[in-house]
Amino acid sequence: MKGTILENAGRAQVLRAPFVHAVIDDALDPALFDTLKACRPTMAGQNGVSGMDGQVPAKGNVRIPISAKLFRDLEFYPTCWREFATRHIKADIYFAIRALFGDLWPENQPKLVEGQSRFGLLGADDFENHDVLCDARLELISPGGVSGSHRRAHLDAPNRLFSALLYFRNDDDDTKGGGLDLFAWKNGPVPKAKSAFELGDDAVRRVVTVPYQANRLVIFPNCINALHGAEPRDASIHERAYMFITAEMQNDWF
Repeated sequence: MKGTILENAGRAQVLRAPFVHAVIDDALDPALFDTLKACRPTMAGQNGVSGMDGQVPAKGNVRIPISAKLFRDLEFYPTCWREFATRHIKADIYFAIRALFGDLWPENQPKLVEGQSRFGLLGADDFENHDVLCDARLELISPGGVSGSHRRAHLDAPNRLFSALLYFRNDDDDTKGGGLDLFAWKNGPVPKAKSAFELGDDAVRRVVTVPYQANRLVIFPNCINALHGAEPRDASIHERAYMFITAEMQNDWF
């Protein structure tokens, strides 16, 4: 799948603990990654998009998403980013990710059929005419004057099928932290876990951290055990940036 996050899926490390996930280093072709990195949109360059008004938030570790719909609709974004986002909302991305995990894919997820299930764009299409809505958004996390995280341990929305994060760490970013922490339940799922913004240390324990590294891809199928969160990072002058690719159903499935 040339030109996609799955171009080098053959080198994926598929891991089972603390929940099923895959890590692919140097996921994109280096030339494509360098092209995207060189013209990556920044917070200061948003010119009012997402309510930014071209200003970096004074509060650190604030998340600003640039959705695939925005990339599609706004011509001032670099062509390479518009094309990259559009490519990753296609049905074949979902089916290739599902194939990557094989028998480890959650059995209780909805059974989508290649060539029959209808895929659309999150924020533009509706579930009346589509079975799945996809997004490929650039997420920017603002610099912070103190150590912090924009979101600690949590579950993704229970109508989501998978999450994929491709990291765009700057070459000069020497900030400690900023990876993806993976957690496990201490005593099983807690009440309201699926709707909680964050889960406390009394409910979960950190098991492993996937470091924040340029061109590193982390993918996991969503499920009740897919607990994750942004690793706290030191005070920094650097944005944290990653492409977030996902697909969602109309109804919760777990």
